[in-house]
Amino acid sequence: MSLVTLKHSDSSREDAVDRNEGSLAVTPHHALQPTVGRTQPLTETADDIKKKIDNVPKLADPQRESNRKSTIKKLYELRVCSKGMGAFATQDIKRGMRILADIPLLTIPKARYFNVDIKEAFAKLSPEDKKRYFELHSAHGQSTSNWPQSIHPNISLSERVRIEEQHDARTDKEASLMSIFQTNCMEMEQGAAVFYEAARFNHSCNANAFFSWNARIDRETIHATMDIKVGEEITLCYCDPHHDTALRRWELKHYGFECDCSACEDSSDPDSFAAISAQRRYRLRELDDVMSGIRSRNLNSPASPSEPLLTCLLEMAALQLNEGLWTAELAHT
Repeated sequence: MSLVTLKHSDSSREDAVDRNEGSLAVTPHHALQPTVGRTQPLTETADDIKKKIDNVPKLADPQRESNRKSTIKKLYELRVCSKGMGAFATQDIKRGMRILADIPLLTIPKARYFNVDIKEAFAKLSPEDKKRYFELHSAHGQSTSNWPQSIHPNISLSERVRIEEQHDARTDKEASLMSIFQTNCMEMEQGAAVFYEAARFNHSCNANAFFSWNARIDRETIHATMDIKVGEEITLCYCDPHHDTALRRWELKHYGFECDCSACEDSSDPDSFAAISAQRRYRLRELDDVMSGIRSRNLNSPASPSEPLLTCLLEMAALQLNEGLWTAELAHT
């Protein structure tokens, strides 16, 4: 969308989510030119990488709890933090455990929505849910100088109206139905929805959990992708983690903040995590591009261990393990 980026989940991966293997996925963007230059492939052999993958600890056994909210033991608490409000673990959480199964608070069943769509959906809420909606964060009050000053003349009238509505909501001085929706909405099937609990989980480019809409149970689910210690904040990644720092910052600007996680810190020191992370993520984008070409040439023939595709997949898996990106991208690699 032109002036808003949804927190993306991939409903096509419901089966993986139901097995505690789901992930965050977003609409692809063209990567910006890297500042670190082209990275070199890993020097590890295919056997070395396979051994590393084989030695990865297995996921915790899937929880057998009912999907009824009242019977799920709450593994986190919401409390005030430096980011405003955040979700923090109330006990040690094993990688693979389901943390949340949340129902929609307000739903828009189409991707291209207008003010009138949100107003109609809001009008159907109970007085209690209307109050809860306005308790959520709003990324309004942004400077107009941070955004494009004009719309291309070839843009259709309806699309122009949609862009202007979202831009006004983001730059207005007061919170609105639109500003709250576009700050908190997550993809849900062909549209988007706001989830009261899930909206409280903050962002990190090195998140320890992921979110995905699970159509099997009609819930937005959050699962741990790393072991999380009691008292540790539970975070999600709102953008494509394979993107470089500059592009991630652009995507996150829609939410009104600049990420300060370890992957987004000053990368001037070549030995810093941020610098090494930038190299790894740029290499992941390179491999994505390479694999697209290989797959398009091999649609009708299965890959064999000797083909370049397998080499790319193994390198991608190793890069994601080293970066800590325990997402469905790794599961599908």
